[in-house]
Amino acid sequence: MTRLASTRYRGFIPAGQLRQDGHSASVIALMELFRPDFDTRLDLLVLHQPKHDILMLANVIKVLFDRLDAIRSQGGRIVVDVSDFKLSVDVLDAMAKAFGRDKAQTYRTILEAVFARCDAVTAPTEALAQQMRDVLGPARPVFVIEDVVEVAPQPAKFAPAQPLNLLWFGFLSAHVAAVRQLVHDDLPKIRQRRPVALKLVCEALPSADSQRIFGPAEPAAFGVAHEQWSVPVLEASLAACDLVVLPFDADAASSRGKSNNRALQALAAGRYVVAHPLESYQTLGDFIGLDASIATAVETAVSNPAVTLARLQAGQDFVQARYSPAANAARWLAVLGDLKR
Repeated sequence: MTRLASTRYRGFIPAGQLRQDGHSASVIALMELFRPDFDTRLDLLVLHQPKHDILMLANVIKVLFDRLDAIRSQGGRIVVDVSDFKLSVDVLDAMAKAFGRDKAQTYRTILEAVFARCDAVTAPTEALAQQMRDVLGPARPVFVIEDVVEVAPQPAKFAPAQPLNLLWFGFLSAHVAAVRQLVHDDLPKIRQRRPVALKLVCEALPSADSQRIFGPAEPAAFGVAHEQWSVPVLEASLAACDLVVLPFDADAASSRGKSNNRALQALAAGRYVVAHPLESYQTLGDFIGLDASIATAVETAVSNPAVTLARLQAGQDFVQARYSPAANAARWLAVLGDLKR
């Protein structure tokens, strides 16, 4: 299974559930559309917004556009699914620094051409959906289809240990500033009150990004453990932790449309979450600890274990009803079915 969360949450899991429910659904790589024998006789194509590696195909990108045009000319519908906002000035500037201004502009031009050929757009959060509406205007509807739970559900548990075991998981390169603040600011504050251990489940370390957090030292020098991500590793790490901590760089433009999918996984696995109060996390505000200070949120949770457990149990019921694979597939089916009518 791919490590790319958006591909799992918005591709493999919903398609698998739709097949289980008796519908025809498959997942293919974008490169398949460039094959000469690709069959464009589709009822509906959900195309995940291409990432910057599409630039490797810039010289033959017309092939992709021709395939999309052929699908539509035969009555098929095209939906572009977005997991982050790639059409901002900030993204263009960041890409220009990384790849050069010409390539950054080429990437934006490719995205604009793809969106010009779609019938609708889907996004995991209302904030991201609104960003897309602001750019695309009323000609193309934008639907919110939230992310889905992928971990196996487990009983809720909140019995803080000594030391208190905290877990952070995600793609470290996307959260360097937030994890740096967690390690250098929040952890020392928590340790003033109680012993604590932090584990990171993410991509392989060390990396250039981890060095921006830990410098030349190993994470262990800061009382931080690490394990490389996989679904089994994540499930085992969730089972072993007391709390999940999810800090964000709230001032970053990229944080505006962020999905709450990591909090969903933790709640489904029976573990309480403390996080910075992003817009998408407000939906879970009755069930998780939201605070501008992760250290304060941790202390509040640990100081009131009965209240924390009750909130966690209510959160599990909420997540199961709204974010289970079955509920998620039903939402996809409702949106896609309306487009085909």
